Amino acid sequence: MPALTTKVPHMLQKKPRLSVIPLFSMAMVMASAAYGSPLAQTVSAAPAAATASAVSATAATASVTASGIPTVVQSTCMACHGMQGIAADGGMFPNLAGQWKPYLLRQLDHFKTHVRADPQSPIMWGMAAPLTAAQMQQVADYFSSQKPASGHVYDPKLVAEGKKLYFGGLPDKHMPACMACHGATLAGLPPYFPRLAGQKRTYVINQLTYFKSGQRVATHKGIMQYVASRLNPKQITALAAYIRSR
Repeated sequence: MPALTTKVPHMLQKKPRLSVIPLFSMAMVMASAAYGSPLAQTVSAAPAAATASAVSATAATASVTASGIPTVVQSTCMACHGMQGIAADGGMFPNLAGQWKPYLLRQLDHFKTHVRADPQSPIMWGMAAPLTAAQMQQVADYFSSQKPASGHVYDPKLVAEGKKLYFGGLPDKHMPACMACHGATLAGLPPYFPRLAGQKRTYVINQLTYFKSGQRVATHKGIMQYVASRLNPKQITALAAYIRSR
């Protein structure tokens, strides 16, 4: 009887391995191209040379002005958030001065990836889209190091109502006190719980409303959606007044 042979289909035949460029070198070359560095390097460039190019590109994107202010802050951020991270009164843009660096980085990443998608977010999608990782670090470093905004009392009665909510919560609705996460001084706890002290009233009202309606998500374990769902518009306004007063 003739010996049986098994013919291996062409698709399954083992092909000779192709040599590949080390991933590290390729990534560095791509980074060099992305940041506009000269493309004199070839894909076979040594990792050391590629690393040097990437470092140079990073330095270029994280430049500062003569006065030491990050270029990206002056060109992109200051129009809405102010040069020192304190936004104009009455606007919908938040103060960033003194905010925790880990929180700022997390929010920039959420804007860049569209994870944060409340009605105001598309503005920040456009701002965050072209930022490099180095620039995001630079923005967070800069604003977190600025002096926080001072508190301002607009309506003492409303502030008193908001203070009661902040420290006491709503036991009958099983809503915990705000201070449990944001602290007695409203300083927050990074990376999930931001500094609230002195934050703009309009911004706080908008964000609590978005949490309540489910338009803003992706918070730590859904805590803010739960808390805001227990609040009515008057309570939201009172909380915003107290937060602004600090």
